[in-house]
Amino acid sequence: MVICFYADLYWILNFTMNLFLLYITAWWLHEPANNRRWVLSAAVCAIFPVIVTYINNCGLNVPGLISSASELALLVWWAYRPGSIREFFNCIVSFIVFSALAAGMVFMLKGVSAKSGILPEMEGNQKFSLFFLLVSVFMLFIIFRFLRASIARQDLKRRSVVNATLVHNGMKKEIKALYDTGNHLVSPYTGEPVAVISKDLSDCIGLPGNHAPLLIPYHSIGGCGLLEAYRLDILQFQDGSSRKEFLAAVSDNICTDKEIQMILTSSGKP
Repeated sequence: MVICFYADLYWILNFTMNLFLLYITAWWLHEPANNRRWVLSAAVCAIFPVIVTYINNCGLNVPGLISSASELALLVWWAYRPGSIREFFNCIVSFIVFSALAAGMVFMLKGVSAKSGILPEMEGNQKFSLFFLLVSVFMLFIIFRFLRASIARQDLKRRSVVNATLVHNGMKKEIKALYDTGNHLVSPYTGEPVAVISKDLSDCIGLPGNHAPLLIPYHSIGGCGLLEAYRLDILQFQDGSSRKEFLAAVSDNICTDKEIQMILTSSGKP
């Protein structure tokens, strides 16, 4: 029996699945987007199963568990750059769970199509495997997009969104601020709470201007790093209360709701 092995199709299949699972896992873990690194890691790691399959077809035996575990560890580390063993473990577990869901969807579609006669079941046919994979990815994308929107709406209901006026350097901006009990960002120098503002808002009020940034370390599930923070003049709330001379760090992505331009800590709630 002659087995045709299409290395290019097999690479595309693995690359597509790797990239999709990286996006889904990042969404679940609230990992900041890094499209270039994700595409590169998914592309490089998709070569591993192609090489292993070729070696096995040549008569050599590479243990599947070892090769899969090595590929998974490299893919997760390269894509997310976890800052600790715990974060690395969380990424690995989440990736495996979503991989199992995706594989289950593929097998379900293949079984249903074979029984209904829509498409013949062609075991080992890479073209059909790629077709079912793409359909499964599309269906899972729609499902997770719906779930993400639903969870985001429920999450916003549990938290407080207020209208406020931000005044800085003579500029005034009407914004929506979100109180998030999960935001524990504080200054390591003074111990005061640090708000988080969007990059668009910082541009609107003229940051950085002539002010040197204060680097605030942060630590999250997705990793750790430094955020540039500035001391803003005043934040006025509709109930008459205000916050003066407070610290705010700038981040590219602060909330799934694009109308939210500032995230406050619960300790900063008026």
